[in-house]
Amino acid sequence: MTLLKRILLYYSLTLLGSLALVGYWSWVEFHNQIERVRQGGIEAVMHQNGPLEEALEIVVYAGLPAVILGLISGVFLMRRALRPIQDLTLALEKTDVSNLAEPVDRSGNGDELDRMAVVFNHMKQRLGASFTQSREFTLHASHELKTPLTILHGTLEQMLTQEPADGAVREKVVSMIEEVQRLSHIVGQLAFLARADAGQMALNKEAVALDELVRDLADEAAILAAPRRIEVSLQACQPCGVNADRMRLRQLLLNLADNAVKHNREGGSVQMSLVQEGQHAVFSVRNTGPLLPPEQQARVFERFFRGDTAHGSETEGSGLGLSIAQSIVEAHGGQISYSTTQDQLTLVTFRLLLAGQER
Repeated sequence: MTLLKRILLYYSLTLLGSLALVGYWSWVEFHNQIERVRQGGIEAVMHQNGPLEEALEIVVYAGLPAVILGLISGVFLMRRALRPIQDLTLALEKTDVSNLAEPVDRSGNGDELDRMAVVFNHMKQRLGASFTQSREFTLHASHELKTPLTILHGTLEQMLTQEPADGAVREKVVSMIEEVQRLSHIVGQLAFLARADAGQMALNKEAVALDELVRDLADEAAILAAPRRIEVSLQACQPCGVNADRMRLRQLLLNLADNAVKHNREGGSVQMSLVQEGQHAVFSVRNTGPLLPPEQQARVFERFFRGDTAHGSETEGSGLGLSIAQSIVEAHGGQISYSTTQDQLTLVTFRLLLAGQER
């Protein structure tokens, strides 16, 4: 049965129920009139309510309950008819890359919504296949590129050490080595993200003192920031133990610090803090770099996304740092966010469950 026929059927049942109530009450009134005529004659009826009063009584005692009954039953029946739409809408809202392999439940009644669920499941399958192919291509391509890049890098270094060359040639070779190193770094980042998407990020979880990593990070960030006279400060560093992969946490912290230093102004500042909030360890890093427009802030974790200010400057980067940071945080069951503070600073925050608080 189609959705239209089902709604018409429910609507007809509602109307029939209302008419039945009105008809029953009218029959009761007419039956009472007839009984009074039989028992007392016409004179007994003349002393009762007139036709207008009887009609008003039918409307009040039969019409209004019929309307109320129609509304209540109509709401119930329409809600039942439209429930598949609500279920399908909820399934659509929950659909993302992580659940493309999970089909949407079908009603099985063969109506338009049931067929729509079939179409949507087919679309999810095609999207899932596309994402799988994309991940596999990225993973295989990055793996295949590592060997030739390593060979190219070694060959260029041999050119610098084995054969004397004039200054111009040597400068070109050095420039080529730098570009090969940059390309190798990007290939490594892509391979990392491809493995994370495929659920292949191996985490060697152990008890980690996050506050110790943050103190080490502050010292390393100060070294990175020194050439541009950027002040790095650790405003708070409360003891926080987490159950995590130490190497991945260090990679996460270095990515955020490097991003805060690179996307900053000359003579600016970077402020870091680590505090406990309830059951979570919360790390935040603020910097005085150029602010992104609100419409671009929601895209900072997209791969290869770089704000207009980054594109228009000499800042190096591939736009993958925050994507990698997000993958590491989410692999540990945490959350990461990007925002702008009231004093016009860029703020990146992530939170992880403290050790012993894992669900």
